[in-house]
Amino acid sequence: MAEFEAYLESFHEISLLIPRTEPIEPPFYVKGERETLPLEIVEEKTYEAFFKYRARFEGFILLNKTYFIHDNTGHKCELYTGEIVRSSLFDELYYYDGDLGHFYTPWETVFKVWTPVAKSVNLILMRKEKTDRIPLEYDNRGLWKVTIEDDLEGAAYYYEAYVNGKGRSFLDPYAIASGPNGCSNYVIDPAKLNTPAPFEGRRGTDAIIYETSVRDLTMDPAISARHRGKFRGVVERGLRTKKNKTAGFDYLRELGITHVQFMPFNDFEGVDELDPEASYNWGYNPSQYNVPEGSYATHPEDPYSRIRELQYMIDTLHRSGLGVVMDVVYNHVYDVNTFPFGKMVPGYAYRVDENGKLTNASGCGSDLATERRMVRKFIVDSLMHWARVYGIDGFRFDLMGLIDVETMHLARQKLEAYDPSIIVYGEGWNIPTVVESRRLTHLQNNDVLFNIGFFNDMTRDIIKGSTFQAEDSGYSMGSNRRPETVKAILRGSTVQKGAIKYPAQSVNYVECHDDHTFYDKARKAMPDAPREDRKRAQKLATSMVLLMQGVPFIHSGQEFYRSKRGVRNSYKSPDSINRIEWSKRDTHADDVDDFKRLVGIRKDFPLFRLNTAYEVKHSTRVRMRQSGTCLYEIFDETEHLTVIFKNNKKEETFEFETPQEVLYHSEPAEHETTSSLSLDEISTTVLRTLGG
Repeated sequence: MAEFEAYLESFHEISLLIPRTEPIEPPFYVKGERETLPLEIVEEKTYEAFFKYRARFEGFILLNKTYFIHDNTGHKCELYTGEIVRSSLFDELYYYDGDLGHFYTPWETVFKVWTPVAKSVNLILMRKEKTDRIPLEYDNRGLWKVTIEDDLEGAAYYYEAYVNGKGRSFLDPYAIASGPNGCSNYVIDPAKLNTPAPFEGRRGTDAIIYETSVRDLTMDPAISARHRGKFRGVVERGLRTKKNKTAGFDYLRELGITHVQFMPFNDFEGVDELDPEASYNWGYNPSQYNVPEGSYATHPEDPYSRIRELQYMIDTLHRSGLGVVMDVVYNHVYDVNTFPFGKMVPGYAYRVDENGKLTNASGCGSDLATERRMVRKFIVDSLMHWARVYGIDGFRFDLMGLIDVETMHLARQKLEAYDPSIIVYGEGWNIPTVVESRRLTHLQNNDVLFNIGFFNDMTRDIIKGSTFQAEDSGYSMGSNRRPETVKAILRGSTVQKGAIKYPAQSVNYVECHDDHTFYDKARKAMPDAPREDRKRAQKLATSMVLLMQGVPFIHSGQEFYRSKRGVRNSYKSPDSINRIEWSKRDTHADDVDDFKRLVGIRKDFPLFRLNTAYEVKHSTRVRMRQSGTCLYEIFDETEHLTVIFKNNKKEETFEFETPQEVLYHSEPAEHETTSSLSLDEISTTVLRTLGG
């Protein structure tokens, strides 16, 4: 055990921590293989248990070499890296812009890993007949690499490195294949993978996004899925409810949506991949960023299974006209003690406060320092991997407000260059952290962000009431507290002060996997209302999301009143809470048909999908009656549409100078064409002026 500790804090400064019980005192020297440099003490502090010296030196220390600190009496300790890894000069000197990971051919495989502070790195290579410990050679800028001249397909591997006085084992952060539960990584032949068919997707305001989970979609025992909760189950054809209605894949195909957003399906913690039904987790516990989740594969012990089955799922969705949005979690890791970053370069990849402690703005125990160049590179490389190998059509960023603007700009630019139809959006909450607010990708910074969308929490809370106060009711439940804001959100939040800059930035929703489902909230916010009125309120809210300017986002089952039995945060609740109950699709078949009609109207009339704030300002008008009923008009030179959102049961009459075609009404309509309309229920009505 070392008698004292020393840390390299910058390229010219070292901190020494010396127990008060040890007879160790200046002068001190730093010694390497070829040089000895004297240390100049510039500051001394006394603590209860130790002395702390801050010392400077003249010279340059190579971080991949071993150095020791000595005094004049024979005491010494190894020099570890400290705050230096968080300096801008470290980022500059050790930024490596090449490929990382393993690169297979039948005659050789190259392994590359980045760890500037390691003194040695070994590849632990496991083949059927033997396990080898193979040293890597240091190249430059923190890169270690080795080439093995052999056919290594199917070999398992991980790394060992000597870093800061310890031997540390870790998986390859750039790995693309894994054994069950992240036991080791595998060498695979990319030629044996099948990239999904290309998808010519709708983007911007043409997109209609539907959120679900690979697991939730098919776990209901009421449907006879062969691959329940698996990638293959998502695209299983012929699934039917008890009343012979479509379920699962066939149901998704007929809704009219353009994109399916899946909750995380990269490798995550919280579920045993060999016994997945023993526990449940949403998947926001990232473990291996470039490896598909094994619990969704039929054979998680086979490194090819999860890859091929995910590719097959995406390919089948593409061939059915549906894009795939991947929910990604680049704001934190599940466990900093086991994730490779902390072992490869301690102190580099996570944000810390002024006392050097990990920050926790994410609420998950760590915040990735996305502003550091090699973390930024890792994120962008990971996104490009999913786009190229799996054909992902969009990325939804969890807690995007914790990711720095420069990283998101670079990611957006790279994705745009690869495939302009890829959509990018995320949670733009402005969460206080150690990085300056102006540098982060939250909604208030939308003026410096291009082609990146944000979940619009104002839309959510105005329509359904406060998410964090379950008893609070919003517009759809009869509240008329903020009429001007109702008008603003219908126009895509683009025309008021501090507005979103263009409609596609506004991802409009009232329900997602987080928090209460709309129906569960309505039971708390409208406790005395008849059940039918709660349903009408939800139907009104869903119609507003589908018809307002911006990008509509629907939570799976929202259209048939999905409930999680009052559980607000079901991230590890059992399948009985999280799975989609397909019996509700039977019970509310008429409401599902209404949902499809509204989706069809949005797609049929471009006026619901305006692309610029200028168009919204000059082509929309919103009026609010004293009753709370809202008249939302959209028009151009050839078309005039009027949508009546009625959040009350007062009898009202609407007179029109020009005959109106009734395109949609959420209660049975008396007339297909009319000049006068009487309404007395919570409802939505869409009218088209005849003759333009």
